[in-house]
Amino acid sequence: MAPTIESYREPLPLIEEETETETKRQSLSPEPDLNDYPTQPGSLAQSQTLPEPLIQFESLSLKMAQESGTAAAAVPNKEIKMNTPTLFTGKKEKLEEFLIELEMYLAMNADIYNIDQRKIIFTLLFMKEETAGSWKQSYWRQTQEQTQPWDWMVFKNTLITSFATPDKPGDAITKMETETMTSGTADEFIERFKINANNSGVTQDRPLIEWFMKGINAPLLDKILNLENPPTMIVGWYTTASKLDNQWRREQAIANRLKEGANTKKKGFRFQNKNIP
Repeated sequence: MAPTIESYREPLPLIEEETETETKRQSLSPEPDLNDYPTQPGSLAQSQTLPEPLIQFESLSLKMAQESGTAAAAVPNKEIKMNTPTLFTGKKEKLEEFLIELEMYLAMNADIYNIDQRKIIFTLLFMKEETAGSWKQSYWRQTQEQTQPWDWMVFKNTLITSFATPDKPGDAITKMETETMTSGTADEFIERFKINANNSGVTQDRPLIEWFMKGINAPLLDKILNLENPPTMIVGWYTTASKLDNQWRREQAIANRLKEGANTKKKGFRFQNKNIP
C-alpha cells in the first residue's frame, strides 16, 4: 500500500518537543553580559571581553608605565663625578692646561652646563688667589654693571688675551735650550720636550736634536753617540733615548734585588743556645 500524505504528519510533535527542550537548555546558560567586565580606557577590554584578572593586570601595567615615565621626566640631570679643573692662579704657563681640563669637564657635563652663563660662572669659581683671583673680581663687577648677554666665546678669548704668554714660540724655544733631564726619567723629559717643540713651531731636525742633546744626562748621551748607527732624526732620538734609559733602569732594579738577596744570605739567622754558658 502506498504511503499517504497523512503519514508524514506523525513525527511533527516529536520535532516540536525537541525544539522546546533545546530552548529550555539554552535558557539555563545565558550569554555573558559585557557590562559584567569593567573596561580600562586604552586597553584591549574595550574591543573584546577579557577575564577580570587580565583586565586588572593590564590596568596595573599601564599605571606603572605612566608613573615610571613621569618619574623619569621629573628626575633632574645629575652631574658626572670626575676630577674638577685644577685651580688657576694666573700663571701663564698653566693657562693651557687649565683650559683643557675645563673644557673636558664641561663636555662631560654638557646637560648641566648647557648655557653660557653657567659655563662662565663655573670657570670663575676655579680662578683663585694671586692675579687670577683679582681678575675674577674685576670681571664679575663689570658683568654686574653691564647689561650685555653672557657669551662664552667672548669670555674665553678675554681670558686667553689676559693670561696667555705674549711670545709663546720664543718661550718654548728658551725652555728647550735650558731645561734638563735632571733626576727624572727620559720619558718624562721627552714629553716635556715634545710640548715645547710643538709650541715653538720649529720643525727642522738639526736644531731640535741639538737642544735635545743638551737636555739629556751625560751617560745617556754617551750611549747614544757610541751606537754603531746613531739616530739622525729627532723622532729617532726620542725612541733611542727612551729605550736605553728604560733598559738601564731595569738593569739597576735587577742588580738591587740581587744585592739585597746576597746581603740577606750573609746575615742569615743565629740561634742562641741557652745551655752554653
